[in-house]
Amino acid sequence: MEIKRISIFNEFKCIGKDCQANCCRNIWKIPIDPEMCTKYRNEKGIWGLLLRCSTVKRRDMTTFRNTFRGCPFWGTDHLCRIQKKHGVSYMPMVCIQFPRQLYNLEFFCEETLYLTCPESSRLFLTSAVGDRPFAFTVTEGNVSYKVNTTNDDRKFLDDLLKARDELITMLESGISYDSMAILQYGKDAQNACLNNTPLPSPLDYESQEHYQMTCEKIDNWIFNGFYHPKLRTKSPLLYRLCRKYIRELGRQGKRNSVAANQKLSALQESLDKKMPDLEKILNRYYEYYLLTSFLDIFEDYSFSKHLLYGIVKTHLLRLFIALYAEDRERINLQEIATVMAVFEQRSSRISQ
Repeated sequence: MEIKRISIFNEFKCIGKDCQANCCRNIWKIPIDPEMCTKYRNEKGIWGLLLRCSTVKRRDMTTFRNTFRGCPFWGTDHLCRIQKKHGVSYMPMVCIQFPRQLYNLEFFCEETLYLTCPESSRLFLTSAVGDRPFAFTVTEGNVSYKVNTTNDDRKFLDDLLKARDELITMLESGISYDSMAILQYGKDAQNACLNNTPLPSPLDYESQEHYQMTCEKIDNWIFNGFYHPKLRTKSPLLYRLCRKYIRELGRQGKRNSVAANQKLSALQESLDKKMPDLEKILNRYYEYYLLTSFLDIFEDYSFSKHLLYGIVKTHLLRLFIALYAEDRERINLQEIATVMAVFEQRSSRISQ
């Protein structure tokens, strides 16, 4: 199997208790693989009883029962009690792999990092600000993770790889992540798939117009799945930022949308002054989104949906960084990494 591994993949190392947005605290359901379920069933004594009482089976998936703090085995020292007692060999596979994204397309595999972890976000930001390319190194070997697609159209997959490269070339040439040229390309590419004609080249598109993110669009996203009162215990930082948006922009938008959008623009302009490299970071963020998510089109052929979703996510990340930075004179990369990670943790749960 050909394995393509992104440049920052091997740089990742979990920082454990020092993490500012620990994945064990999050509200994800932690699936337990069948091999580990068998180990837990056969474990003797009080520890075995605790393992079995802490799991629940829903439909075809066995998971840990989440507590108000998150994973039941997340200790007060912010370390995994299972790992401390038995080592990595007793941890669910998802816990061992996270935040590594292992994507098996049958013809080849791509291994990247999810930005839902502050440390992987920090690695991303270091590369983005330092103008380091997110290049894939190619090796050959065996993989144990399953195939993630039902499509076997290799020609279409090769077309997607070419389109992804050309979209990234567009970004590198100075075209903004929210250029309407990207969305026009997505619309034409999707029509090409429906009509069984060759995909157009993204490099043939250009536009001076940008996708406009208004308070009305943000409200729709925030109040239809993103914000939840449980964030107060599961993700305190994200909860505070959501509440700040609701208090300062969301409520005002219901009374006076023009004033709310003006305040949104002022908030973003203030951030631009504090972070001169912001546009570069946002363009690199969208580039990284393409590298980790664009090939999802191989499964559903929906160019427009995936390209627009990435643009909206990038705009919303900008908003949350702006909300965080509003009352601060300056903001460093580690703080941005933490905001990025908690935003990604929640947005990964929202359906496109």
